[in-house]
Amino acid sequence: MIERLAPNTRTRIGPYRILGLLGAGGMGEVYLARPAGEPAGGLVALKTVRADLDLDDGFRVRFRREIEAAAAVRSPRTATLVGGDATGRTPWLATEYVPGPSLAEAVARDGPLPEPVVRTLGAGLARGLADMHAVRVLHRDLKPGNVLLGPDGPKVIDFGIAQAFDATQLTRTGVVVGSPGYISPEHVNGSRALVPASDVFCLASVLAFAAAGRGPFDDSDMAAVIFRIARGEAELSGVPTRLREVIVRCLDPRPEQRPAPRELAALLLREQPSVPFPWTPGVRAQQAAYERAARECAGAAPAEPAPAPVVPPLPAGPPLAAAAVSGAGTSVGLSRRKLQVTLTAVAVTVCLLLGYLFWPDAGPRGGGTGAGSGSTGPGAGPANAGGAAGVRAVPRADSGRTGDFGKAATDLSARPAGWKAWQSTVEGAVGGCSLAESTLLCGGTKGVTALDAADGKQRWQTPKGAQGATAALVAGFTKGTVYAFVGHAMVGYRIKDGAERWRAQLPAGDTGSGAVQDGDTLYYATRDATSGTGRLAARRLTGDRGELWNKPYAGTRPALVADDGRLVVVEGSTRIVDGATGTVKEQLPANDFPCRDPALKGRLLVCRATGTGVAVMNDVTRPQEHRIIAEDITVRYPVALTDDGTVVVNDGDHPYAFDAGDGRSKWSGDRSDEGGEPSVAGDQILSALDVGVSTYRRADGEPTNITGYTGVPNPPKDPPHLLAAGDVVFLTFDDGTVVSGYIP
Repeated sequence: MIERLAPNTRTRIGPYRILGLLGAGGMGEVYLARPAGEPAGGLVALKTVRADLDLDDGFRVRFRREIEAAAAVRSPRTATLVGGDATGRTPWLATEYVPGPSLAEAVARDGPLPEPVVRTLGAGLARGLADMHAVRVLHRDLKPGNVLLGPDGPKVIDFGIAQAFDATQLTRTGVVVGSPGYISPEHVNGSRALVPASDVFCLASVLAFAAAGRGPFDDSDMAAVIFRIARGEAELSGVPTRLREVIVRCLDPRPEQRPAPRELAALLLREQPSVPFPWTPGVRAQQAAYERAARECAGAAPAEPAPAPVVPPLPAGPPLAAAAVSGAGTSVGLSRRKLQVTLTAVAVTVCLLLGYLFWPDAGPRGGGTGAGSGSTGPGAGPANAGGAAGVRAVPRADSGRTGDFGKAATDLSARPAGWKAWQSTVEGAVGGCSLAESTLLCGGTKGVTALDAADGKQRWQTPKGAQGATAALVAGFTKGTVYAFVGHAMVGYRIKDGAERWRAQLPAGDTGSGAVQDGDTLYYATRDATSGTGRLAARRLTGDRGELWNKPYAGTRPALVADDGRLVVVEGSTRIVDGATGTVKEQLPANDFPCRDPALKGRLLVCRATGTGVAVMNDVTRPQEHRIIAEDITVRYPVALTDDGTVVVNDGDHPYAFDAGDGRSKWSGDRSDEGGEPSVAGDQILSALDVGVSTYRRADGEPTNITGYTGVPNPPKDPPHLLAAGDVVFLTFDDGTVVSGYIP
């Protein structure tokens, strides 16, 4: 807020009469002022330089450039320049006074802004950037403290380090310009690397702050902040899902991939902003307080000039970093020397960190060679996986194939360390990949392929040196080991590097055709392509890893689900099997219980019915008690079964939810863009589409967002296989394209 002037404070600078103090920092002060001789009106924010600083010619040149940059910009979303002087004893710059708090102050007082306000705010600021760039001016220091919330909308202030496109000598070599936490990756490389897209990156960080109450790269350690910016490790969990995807585009480490300011404005707000500007009641109250304070300062100003200004004494020691000051028109910073020393140290630290990240390894890692070599850098191996090390997710989510990914789906601690959105390819991939220990394990015609879940880089592929195609099916996991059917054997590979740790031959001529893991027990099916017969078996994946049982089976490709020691086998008929012995407890023919794509949770079994509806068996220990629900719906995809017994289905156009217990309808959602396989992630329903993911509220089916992913097969044959963990999704398409992005 505006402070009254202290005794003996100078009352006039240049042609302006000082009324009150708006803010102060290491470089100088910003005052509320008006032209001398005018009793009212014409209020300005007067930026001055501390009298005790060494104002060499280089500084005055930079200050003059600031004035020129501010004069060149004419935009309703920037504070208009009124005048300036870089040659006098006290250089000054005057801009229109904006009666309102900075964005930093508004959020500190009343918390994050609602999404519609953030979108309107961002669209206005993006247009302001477009106006700056049109006259070849970069702001270079866009941050919450440099955005004022005026009654008629936001205004960008403080061109203190603004720079024309062709003026590249504003800063000395090795000094990072900008405010840590709100700078772009290009800032780290120096002033010559900055481009208009750098301002877009900074604006995205500002909008994330406005929506979540914290910056996307906040950290107590300045070097860590710069490191995270350079790596693209933005924390956006508090940003609303619809806004997050726009911000992610703007935070792309590659400047050329970021939207231009006017494109960004259209992404944020497709229609013209409402009039008056839709500020929250809290912001309007703060604006009113600034207006009252300005009137009071103007009314209390002395009629006669005060005594000559008193020059403050030199400080006893080097200036300290100024605390954040959030008054209107405030420019706060370190002393010039302190700023150079501090940020140069940060730059050196960043160089060391980047050298560690990108310096080539002295030798191969983990035995990988060629296309199967491991990725390097932090987060490349399970040892650096953080909270994600214990997370496991398989296609259709769990042993019951319910499609419910549980709490880990939206728990940020489950996200692989260092994750950022990525796209990769698994040659010959078949079906979906599984997630274990921050690694995606994918089967296919070329064997087992392991991708780093953080960046999509291939860690390894096995079997090594195999001639021709070697089909593989990922079957199960124990700590540190993935088990897969490869050829006529079941093989255990070390997740870290693909080294073979265990092998068991299948019956002569058999190959694996399906598997499901319940605890440490793996149930699986094998088939003999020559005879057309198969076998069902169970094996412990701990201890000696011996088979518990192995029995003939009249089928070759069954769907298997398991829970609580029970195995359900569906291929035409539905078999309820004792998991301990392999004994078939009950077998229901397809015309009695028409089941496809089963999902099992405890004793509850639900399936897509043949034709229309959902087949439900509320208790598999009483298999004759079953029914058909949702009889009027042709269910196109496997169902999702939530932890409270809700069945979610999709008919290709709409999602629906039913109570499995009594069959009543819970809700019917809107069109889902050609449908998609439903999954559950926390309080959301995810629908995997052929080009991305749409989301619905789990409680009522209200659509919340849809996100498309570029570079996917066009057109894909089917929707992708989906995994959800750590508030991100992993999608595997039929052509082997694998994409990872935020849950919308």
